Amino acid sequence: MRIRRRFGAVFVFVVFAAEGILVATPDAFAQETCSCLATVPASAGAIGRLTQVQGNVQMSQAGGYAGVGPEAPVFSGARIMTGAEASALLAVGANCAFDIPGNTTVKVDPVEGGICVSLDTPVATVVPASSEPVMLPVLLGGAAVGGAAALITGLQDDDDAVSR
Repeated sequence: MRIRRRFGAVFVFVVFAAEGILVATPDAFAQETCSCLATVPASAGAIGRLTQVQGNVQMSQAGGYAGVGPEAPVFSGARIMTGAEASALLAVGANCAFDIPGNTTVKVDPVEGGICVSLDTPVATVVPASSEPVMLPVLLGGAAVGGAAALITGLQDDDDAVSR
């Protein structure tokens, strides 16, 4: 009987661990990679430009973020954020050009040999085709409560009197 209970407790622990891995956000496992590595002279002031800016596009400045318009210069270390209905074109150096969609953050960082341009489009901005309520959070919550109850029950030592 004890072996079965200990197996149940181990099983519940494995289920919780697997659920944590499956439900974890992709960002938790993502590694920063350059979408483009631009070769820009070290002495350059502005390393690129934003063109065709539409909607709410903001770029990091000395005092925080500020809205930018077409032909805004982009400097090394800049962070560019687009709003939900915004977009822009970004050209960095001679070999990097990007269409920046809405709800995107672009990082322009110096690296050895040039400028690393990376785009970060959050997964949470993807809107499903239907607007029906999603049952996954409810099911996962129920599984978590059931698993916790099974763990507590499995770890109890009732020491039931059993004929031997």
